[in-house]
Amino acid sequence: MTTDSDHAHREGYDLEAILADEDQVAACARANMAALVAELVARGCDEPWAGLEDGEADDEWPDCLQFPFECPPGYEGDIVMPGVPLEVVKGGENGGSWEVVHNGVPYAWSDLVDELSAFDAARRTIWANRDRLVAELIGRGLPLGDEDVDSDPDASGDSCVTYHLALKGRKVRVSIPDVAVGPGLAQEMYVEGYPYVWEEAVEAAVVGLTGITPGK
Repeated sequence: MTTDSDHAHREGYDLEAILADEDQVAACARANMAALVAELVARGCDEPWAGLEDGEADDEWPDCLQFPFECPPGYEGDIVMPGVPLEVVKGGENGGSWEVVHNGVPYAWSDLVDELSAFDAARRTIWANRDRLVAELIGRGLPLGDEDVDSDPDASGDSCVTYHLALKGRKVRVSIPDVAVGPGLAQEMYVEGYPYVWEEAVEAAVVGLTGITPGK
């Protein structure tokens, strides 16, 4: 039977010696985290995990460092990275004992890269949808500034982000999905809890922010 220790020795690592040294464990975990971010960048992610903090040891996760992150702003999570050489972590795929834990869920290395890349793409789609909506409202005469558009993490879901739009004392709640919305597209978004396709959503937001129904 082949063990992680056997694999490590074949790769030229003395795993027991590494794990016995807290400094080596921390150095490996930080190097692995840097390698993860580098792979995300190579996948086209925009400044992934910009809010990443330095890793910390935790008794719950021996031989690892836990890296808290905030990405996108307001959404907190963590990655528990093993403090062993990267080749050992990658060699532990398919049910190995050196999986990386993301928000409490263990992942093989390649699966985690896929998951975080997909998350980043979804985030950028949501932001593009938000910017498209705000630009449309500005084009209709509503002077919305950056300070008038705030995200609400507590009201957001796995596949959408809820924003509060504010104008002259009026507020509208809009939930924007991670699928493209826009003219001619069938994807709905929610305005004050009601589903609308693009044109209807824009009109509902205009009514909510101005109190004036278009055409009346």
